Amino acid sequence: MSFLKKISCLLVIFLVFVNLFGRETIASDGEITLKEAINIGFQRAKEWNVKATLTSVNSVDETMGGSRGGKGKRFRWFVQFMAPGTDEHLLIGISEKKITVFRPIKQSQVPTIPYDEIKLDSSDVLQLAKDKYGLKPGKDWATGYHFTLDRIDGMPILTVFGNDRDSRFTRISFNAQNGDVVSAIHKLPYGGGLLSKRMGTDALTKKGMAITGVVAGNNNLVVWGDKKPTQFSTTKQPFIEWSQNKGETWTQLRFNNYVTHAWFDRNDQLYATTEKELWVGTTSKSKGTKILSLDHMIETIDYSTNNHITVLSNGKVYYTFNQGESWEQAIVPKPFYEVQISDNGHLVGLTEERKILQRVNDGWNEITTPNSNDEPLDMKVINNRLFVTTQSGIWIRDLQEANWRKIQVDEVVVKFIKKGEKLFGYTHRGEAIYSINTEDEGKPEKVFDAVDIIVLDVDIIGDTLWIATIPNYSWEEMKIQKR
Repeated sequence: MSFLKKISCLLVIFLVFVNLFGRETIASDGEITLKEAINIGFQRAKEWNVKATLTSVNSVDETMGGSRGGKGKRFRWFVQFMAPGTDEHLLIGISEKKITVFRPIKQSQVPTIPYDEIKLDSSDVLQLAKDKYGLKPGKDWATGYHFTLDRIDGMPILTVFGNDRDSRFTRISFNAQNGDVVSAIHKLPYGGGLLSKRMGTDALTKKGMAITGVVAGNNNLVVWGDKKPTQFSTTKQPFIEWSQNKGETWTQLRFNNYVTHAWFDRNDQLYATTEKELWVGTTSKSKGTKILSLDHMIETIDYSTNNHITVLSNGKVYYTFNQGESWEQAIVPKPFYEVQISDNGHLVGLTEERKILQRVNDGWNEITTPNSNDEPLDMKVINNRLFVTTQSGIWIRDLQEANWRKIQVDEVVVKFIKKGEKLFGYTHRGEAIYSINTEDEGKPEKVFDAVDIIVLDVDIIGDTLWIATIPNYSWEEMKIQKR
């Protein structure tokens, strides 16, 4: 296994440990370096087994404040030991210089790290990383600087995590014996942008951006997302833009908050949702009118073709039949994954347990598909009809009838994308996009093969398919320098 693959596997373990401890805010005088954590752990490990030998170390605290690794120190560490020649291992957690986790475990043998080989500390490699590569503190995830120590290819490898000069996730690994740079890699974005597909011709605009949504009106097009995304955030530089000439030119709309969803009503009036608010009449000159403001996050939102609206938030469903002039609410009986509203005002929810419930009077009744073993993967309501995608195909029924019809698809559609009266579906990992005819119930047509593209949304205006994509990220080597 190459060094890059080995350290990538160790990063997964590091991700697991980062959030195992509780959250609190503490002054920085309890922070310690990696070697100080080893020394504290060794004292207890020798009591567990006099032959205990070090196998790995990693920092874990995320929300305790302090220097966040800025001095090569963190509040909390995990230190692991092994009794050589056995499957006996010991996990020790240290918080503010005290042992708070003592967990003997059994697992296969791993390489050990002789203590006398650790010549450098976390503070030393941090300074080297800053001097050689201008390493900056991490943001969004693994905030500040984090540190790990492992034995790889016979060497004690001390790694520091942070961001490069362009805020891209970076890890730089050093030989803990002499300070030589063993690996310097960062996550670089590729892909992302707004893709238009027309009669076999593809065009990409807004390259490198995270386009998280696209919606087409009669003659208008709106996209939203982040102009400067990172691997762990698409809310750094949020935007929403409007085009009235099929994407040739764009106008920035006046929104300070990150937009999560948008749509046009039949009069081409724009509705836009932020984390906790719903606005209508948004233009380049005005945010429009706020018609809903909640204390908790809007988890999902739906609208009917005649613009009834429903919102799911904090275990409640809010709905309006007059475009937000007044709202009613209902308590959900079980956690919902999705909520939909029909032209007749019927509310339908898909629970996290994949049960379909329809609100009748003041209660919720379950709707079952003809095959009870055919678990719903997703569902949408268009006009007054329910569309359910399963492993065996797509089921359709009128909400006021009991008869189901089924249409076959060449591939399993795992999720629907609803755009007014239009319905799209994408397959596993978004590898293919299908257009589903909601009127004649013919066989769905594949309209796009998403090769090496991460698709989040899609809509169509005229004969042009508009596809919202976000960047993917891959580890790339930085120039390795010798001390």
